[in-house]
Amino acid sequence: MHDPRITNDERRSTIMNRILVVLPNWFGETLFATPLLNILRSRRPTAYLATLGWPTCREVLLHNPSVNDLLDYDERRAHRSPFGKWRLIRALSARRFDTAFILRRSLSRSLLLALAGIPMRVGFDNAKSGWLLTHRVRPASIPEHKAFSYLPLLEAVGLSGARHPYEYTVSDEERRAARKWLEMHRIANGRPLVALHPGANWPHKRWPPERFAALGDRLVATQRAQVMITGGPGDVALAHSIREAMRQPATLLAGQTGLRQLGACLEEARLVVSNDTGVLHIAAALRRPIVALYGPTSPTLTGPLGDPQRMVVLHHADCCPRIPCYNPNQPAHRGMEAITVDEVYDAARQMLQREMGKASSGAAEG
Repeated sequence: MHDPRITNDERRSTIMNRILVVLPNWFGETLFATPLLNILRSRRPTAYLATLGWPTCREVLLHNPSVNDLLDYDERRAHRSPFGKWRLIRALSARRFDTAFILRRSLSRSLLLALAGIPMRVGFDNAKSGWLLTHRVRPASIPEHKAFSYLPLLEAVGLSGARHPYEYTVSDEERRAARKWLEMHRIANGRPLVALHPGANWPHKRWPPERFAALGDRLVATQRAQVMITGGPGDVALAHSIREAMRQPATLLAGQTGLRQLGACLEEARLVVSNDTGVLHIAAALRRPIVALYGPTSPTLTGPLGDPQRMVVLHHADCCPRIPCYNPNQPAHRGMEAITVDEVYDAARQMLQREMGKASSGAAEG
C-alpha cells in the first residue's frame, strides 16, 4: 500500500530514472517521436533514456542530445527466433529500466517489456496488447499530427511540456564531409541548390517522374538552380530515369550516400521538393525550405512541421477517394496525378526567390 504522505509526483520521480521508449517502424515516424523524447529529457534531465527500434531507423536519432542509447529490435534477423527474443529480454532486464513508453500497438513488443520486468509500461489501450500495460491511454477521438499524438502517454504519468517540432541533428564531421562532396561535384558555387526527392515507400505516394524532370529543367533554366536528385538504394533506377529525361544537367545523389550523409547534404540545399516520405521530414527538421507533395496521405496527420513561411504543402484532397489510403497495392493515385508541374514550379520559384532575398539581405547587412 502506498504511503498517503507521498504525492503521485514523488512516487513517479523515484522510478522514472531509467526510461525506455519503444519506437515505431518508419524513418519519418521515428522522427515524429523526437518531441516526446525532448519533453522526457527536459523533465528528467539526469535520467538514462534509451530507445528500442528497427536497426534501419536508428540513424535518425544519432547525435540526438536527448538520448543516451539506441537499442535495436531486429525482428527479421537477430531477434527473429525465440532464442533471439529471449536474449533481447535479458539485455533489457540487465539495464534495469523502471519505465517504458511504447509508441505503437504491438503485442510482441509489449510482451518483451513485461517479460523484461519493467514495472511501469505506458502505451495506448487496445484489445490485442493493452492488458500487458500498467498505464493504458485511450487514443484521441480527434485525429492530430502523429508527432503530437504520442504526448498523451507522457500526460498519463504526469509529464507535460511545450510542443516543439521534431528535430534531426547533423554533426560537424558530417557537415564537413557533405560540403567536401558537394565541392567535388562542383555544386558549391553560389547557385541555389535544389534537392528533388522522387521516392516514397509506396508507389502510389510518388509524383510522376517525368514531372520531376520537367520541374528540374525549369528551375535550372529560369532560376539558375543546381538540381540534386536524392534517394536510397531502391531509388537509383527512378533517379536515373529522371536525370535521363532532363535536358538540363543534374547531379545524381541517389544510392551514393547513407541516410546520415544524405541529411548533411540536404542541410546545404536552398529548397527540397519531395513526396511524403522520411526524407521530407528530415529536411523539415533541418529547417530547409520545402515543397511537399501529398496525395493518398493526410498533411494534417503526417505533414511537415516547422516554420509555415518556409514550407508549401500541395494536396488535392478532392481528387482522392479516401485519405489516408494506406494500400501499397493502389495504382497511381489521382491525388498525385492532380498536382501539376506549373503549381509545383510556382511554389518552388517563390520559395527560392524568398530565400535568396534573405541571403542577399543578410550579406548586405554583414
